[in-house]
Amino acid sequence: MKWLWMVSALVACAVVIFGGSIAWRDHKKRLAEWDELSHLRARAEQGDAAAQDKLGNRYFDAKGVPKDLGQALRWYRQAAEQGNPKAQFNLGRIYYYGEGVKKDYTEALSWFRKSADQGDTHAETSLGYMYLYGQGVPRDDAQALTWYRKAAEQGNPPAEQTLGWMYANGRSVAKDYTQAAVWYQKAADQGDAVSQATLGYIYAYGLGVETDRIGALRWYRMAAAQGEPTALRFLKSFRPTKRTRYLELGLAMMSFILGILFLSALEFVLPGRKLRTWRQPFFAFLGTAFLGIASLNLYASFHIIRYLPFQDTFYLAKRVLLAIALLLIATVVLPAKKSGSTTQPC
Repeated sequence: MKWLWMVSALVACAVVIFGGSIAWRDHKKRLAEWDELSHLRARAEQGDAAAQDKLGNRYFDAKGVPKDLGQALRWYRQAAEQGNPKAQFNLGRIYYYGEGVKKDYTEALSWFRKSADQGDTHAETSLGYMYLYGQGVPRDDAQALTWYRKAAEQGNPPAEQTLGWMYANGRSVAKDYTQAAVWYQKAADQGDAVSQATLGYIYAYGLGVETDRIGALRWYRMAAAQGEPTALRFLKSFRPTKRTRYLELGLAMMSFILGILFLSALEFVLPGRKLRTWRQPFFAFLGTAFLGIASLNLYASFHIIRYLPFQDTFYLAKRVLLAIALLLIATVVLPAKKSGSTTQPC
């Protein structure tokens, strides 16, 4: 029993040391965060607009402090009134969504415009949206296009996506799928899931680009990996027809049976067994070829091969295996039967 007590004591010590190290690490992390927050508050109280905006973000996102929209509004306003574009956008966002204040599109528009005039892409995109849907201003597609283009040309993904949509639908511009594909591509390259799914559709049907079903599938998969609903629905339905599936499964089963039948000729590799005829290794190789064909048919029963990036390799492998099988049947199996050979594949 003594050893059991010793083990228990060692485990208890390890738990205490491990727990203490975690607690100490968390304590140091909190001290560092508190020190950073104290410095940020001191700078904000001295009138540093960037610090005021960051402090507003802290209160808005409840990062290191309790969520307090009133404090967020206070610091955003102080920074915005000094001309800080990020704070002006954040203040406009608060009025747009009515977070801690009464929703006010006119006030939101005013702050968005001040921020956008200084080149803030988020504010430019927000202005474009408000003009596109007539929020706080009369609906104006031309103004929406202007602001979206300014943001898109600075690499803002939502603006690039919307600009692509405007070209695809002819909103304030002539319908142009080529330009639409260009802007969707820019947004998709930055990980925008909606643009990736839309590019999948564009390449699948060759809208403004050459039809590329493999490229379409690639973009759909990238969008689906982010949970984009359209892409998920497409991939869910991306299966061979029932008739094709059953045909491929039937061929896979027949090839599998033939493969096992001919592969049984490998019995000569077992201890005590000898090669009965020179044809046995060829029978075994034929069995391997049929098993390979069975595997490829089984895979084809679950996938539409023409959409896959390795479709050429897939079909080449299938043709090579089939050619080998036919060659061995013609040169080994059939002559063996004609000569009345007793060697059988099983």
